[in-house]
Amino acid sequence: MSLELYFGICATILGLILGSGMTALSWRLPRGQSWVHGRSQCPGCGHVLGVLDLVPVLSWVVSRGRCRHCGSRVAVRYPLIELACGAWALLAYLHTGPVAAWPFVMLWGVLMVALVVIDLDHQLLPDALTFPGLLCALVAAVLQHALREAVFGMAIGAGLLWLVAELYFRVRKVEGMGFGDVKLAAMFGALLGVPLTLLAIFLGALAGSVVGVVLMARGRGGMKTALPFGVFLGPGAMVAYLWGARWVAAYVHLLRP
Repeated sequence: MSLELYFGICATILGLILGSGMTALSWRLPRGQSWVHGRSQCPGCGHVLGVLDLVPVLSWVVSRGRCRHCGSRVAVRYPLIELACGAWALLAYLHTGPVAAWPFVMLWGVLMVALVVIDLDHQLLPDALTFPGLLCALVAAVLQHALREAVFGMAIGAGLLWLVAELYFRVRKVEGMGFGDVKLAAMFGALLGVPLTLLAIFLGALAGSVVGVVLMARGRGGMKTALPFGVFLGPGAMVAYLWGARWVAAYVHLLRP
């Protein structure tokens, strides 16, 4: 087995394990429950889950998506969160290589997954996740000698979304964007730098617009339907980090005479 393959497998396993933690965190944190203390329980019967119930992805597959004790259905979202974190850990490793910044980039990504899930369920982006995510991004920037780019990216991302939210409020007299989105933009701006931060916001806005149009076409929403913007900004930032530099370079190349 090559060393690169070995580290890739280790990265994926670590991501899956952290993803298991993110499933508990995304459930407990919005409900004011501690995700550090206390054992995980079945939502149906309240039975405390054992080690065999907590193996990422495999426990869900083996039990066929049901609790081993009461037979109640276990939502597919749990293995999907674990798979998303495992995939991110691997992709981030392939992107950065075996460098000191990788653990912080990986943690940034799994926190982003949890934020997306919480925003989807509760339209909430807790400071308890955005601030550690911002710290991970800044540490990664320092290790990659890109602190200046991180500061500018953080300022542009947060400042742009704050400006949009302020203008919307002054024109429409209603809040169109929560301040949590502004802090989320600071979190990914610190890792991405200015060009990729702008790309992440563009991708998030584009995805949100497409979803909004689809909902209106199906009669499930209108022009005033509120969509959690963090659900689109988070994946947009992760995609921009992994592949955005190539896209920006290709776009700049097209603009050259």
